[in-house]
Amino acid sequence: MEKLNKNEIIELVAEKAHLSHVDAKAAIDATFDLITDSLLKGESVNIKNFCVFESKMKAGRKGTHPKKHTIIEIKPKRTVVLHLSKEFKAKLNK
Repeated sequence: MEKLNKNEIIELVAEKAHLSHVDAKAAIDATFDLITDSLLKGESVNIKNFCVFESKMKAGRKGTHPKKHTIIEIKPKRTVVLHLSKEFKAKLNK
């Protein structure tokens, strides 16, 4: 399975949108910064016909230490959840 990294995304955006590499990099960086800032504020990010990013709080719970096999307390933490749109799921499952 191929992986697409940030530099490859920049190159593809530059080619598809007829932008210079510098302009495409600035656009991609700005987009990622805006998504990150919104999630850090607790806001959701809705990209129509693609996905919704949401910042959620995961509850604390008890777990087991993998080596000592003792009960440990896992602290609550924030995480990001991604929900795919119906349109994207339909395209994905064709």
